[in-house]
Amino acid sequence: MKRLMPAKISVWCMVIVFIFVSLLSSGALKVLANDSVLLSGQQDSSLLVTADENIELFAGSTNTIKLTLKNVTNSTTVRNIVFPSQYLENSAFVSIKPITEMPIKSLNSGGSSNSSVEMELEVEVDRFAESGTQALTFKLLHTDTTVEYNPSYGINIIETKETTTHTVYVKVINLKNNGRLTIETPEGISATAGSAFDLPLTVKNIGDFAAKDVKINISGLAQDGFTLISGTGGNDLGQIAGGRSQTLTYSLRASSSLKSGSYPVNFTLEYKDEKGRPAESSPQEIEVWIPVAGSGSVGSIIEVTDLKAGKATVKPGETFDVVMNIKNSGEFDTGQIKIFANVTEALLPVTQNMQIIQGLKKGESKSITFSFQPQPQAERGSVPITIKVEPVNDQDGVSISQAISVFIDSDSSGTPEPGKNIPKIIIKSYSSEPTLVNAGETFNLTMQFLNTHSSREVRNIKGSFSVSDSSSETGNVFTPVGSSNTFYIDKINPQSTADWDVTLYTIPDAKSKTYTMSISFEYEDDLGTQHSATEIIGIPVYQPSRFEVSDFIVPSEASLGVPIYLFFEMYNLGKTDIYNVKLNVEGDFEAQPSSNYFGNFESGRVEYFELNIVPTMPGEAKGRIVFQYENASGEVQETVKDISMNVIEEYYPPEGEFPVDGFPMDPGLEEPNQSFFSSVWFYIIIGVVVVAGVVTAIILIKRKKKKKEEFEF
Repeated sequence: MKRLMPAKISVWCMVIVFIFVSLLSSGALKVLANDSVLLSGQQDSSLLVTADENIELFAGSTNTIKLTLKNVTNSTTVRNIVFPSQYLENSAFVSIKPITEMPIKSLNSGGSSNSSVEMELEVEVDRFAESGTQALTFKLLHTDTTVEYNPSYGINIIETKETTTHTVYVKVINLKNNGRLTIETPEGISATAGSAFDLPLTVKNIGDFAAKDVKINISGLAQDGFTLISGTGGNDLGQIAGGRSQTLTYSLRASSSLKSGSYPVNFTLEYKDEKGRPAESSPQEIEVWIPVAGSGSVGSIIEVTDLKAGKATVKPGETFDVVMNIKNSGEFDTGQIKIFANVTEALLPVTQNMQIIQGLKKGESKSITFSFQPQPQAERGSVPITIKVEPVNDQDGVSISQAISVFIDSDSSGTPEPGKNIPKIIIKSYSSEPTLVNAGETFNLTMQFLNTHSSREVRNIKGSFSVSDSSSETGNVFTPVGSSNTFYIDKINPQSTADWDVTLYTIPDAKSKTYTMSISFEYEDDLGTQHSATEIIGIPVYQPSRFEVSDFIVPSEASLGVPIYLFFEMYNLGKTDIYNVKLNVEGDFEAQPSSNYFGNFESGRVEYFELNIVPTMPGEAKGRIVFQYENASGEVQETVKDISMNVIEEYYPPEGEFPVDGFPMDPGLEEPNQSFFSSVWFYIIIGVVVVAGVVTAIILIKRKKKKKEEFEF
């Protein structure tokens, strides 16, 4: 028996490994191995799932998203990937279902051409989902198979069934608001000290969804203020649909000890949202101010009427107005009046928060406006605005107050937190010089970056750019000149910009088209939290065309009416195609053909062509051949070849005259003497001698042949 050489043993081992791997990939071999044997560098999950950064899903609808599944291992094959239908509890998403056909058969290990695949999902978003970035979590079932070679045990094939959990982040947009309640009172409500009065209230839902289990309770009643004539002061209103309202009336009595002025009646609103969860603004405290005419009246009664906010809901950075009328309902004119607008720290006054009226006549009213803006970090919820009116001279009447509230729709909880209210960097504008970049030349690119946040700065900004298009011969389409493809900006203040410019070189063989450039940012916010972003711009590149025509020979002199043949070649020496190539002959000629159409010339094409021109008039004749074509940008270009020659007219003598050397003899001139060797007779004698020699040679040949025949006989 022959012994195998060590080299042959190694070859056979490689062959055996190859056969096992082939059987494994075809599904013909399945071997379960000890779970304790792991590949070095094996990850917790062999699959990486990613999604686009700008996915937007709308609440209350079914949306389609695309995900990318990638096998991130070096030697593990992921097979039979299944996405089970999933219904999620306590999530912004009702259900997730796959659209892509399942199972996904196989994903090879990283680096292979088919190591990744796109998967489409159908995602139903809860109609109550809050706007903002939400985590979309789901599970995948798959089988991971790894082939391992161990010198001690030989080939070890590991096959495991995995259930892995993956999370991608998407932006949810909810165009509807949860139920939100306010209390409205009719105009002209007033009371007299010691008398009973009715206080009608309208509880209105200014949200889109219903408010459930609505309860309203009156509070703050006292013997020296307002007391309830009947009832307990609590009312259950049940459910109030979005945009709807309910009205109720309280019967109250004003204490006889009250002096003239405005006094508050306090109410508490409690309710739940449509899903039965406690409303975020519940319980809600609301004050209703009642003007009272008391025993201490000095004859002028000031009222605040038509108190309204320009917007019921505002966002941080938005400006809104609070408008009211100040009316004198008393019997006498007033002196100077001060109007204050008191707000919490959540609101910033845009105008002065105090105004003075010089005086109001009996029955006169005047409109007053205050403007406010929520703090950038204002907490989400209702904010009261209290209007207080009092005379400048304390003895001239009494002070009154009335309140209104607005809802701040903010993502903030009151203080900056990581992951919330993130400042963003965008490209506000960009330009290139020249605007149309020529291949093989440099150009200057200028960009302006904007921090979109109204109050938070960004800092330590590192940026870089990349272009996916490249040439196998010359590399990337754009190459920095005198710098790298990265840049650094120290900081950008809120709502401010920063400029950056770079000189780039365009490769000579770049095609004429608009190239996409990705600008990536890595930066920190004012809390030191790291963020990243990517913007895309387009740069148009123009590849110059090179159309050339070979030289052709044109005689300096030509005869009238005698054709002249021209032939030449046309070349496209550029790196881009040219279109609609044609030629036209112009000038003092008749051309055959006078024009011709060649169509499109690919890069490197050579075309041969010939034509003839016939001079049509004696003297100096001029003309040109005009070649026209369109470049990749659609511009019409011309190449011109000029033609110039002297055209002479042939002379034909009258009949009966004998021309000498092709020209007529002047009768007054004698023919000049010619030498014998240049005369006609010399050539005649030479011809006779040649003919005689030929004849003599023929006779001698025949005689010699005849004698030879007689001798043989």
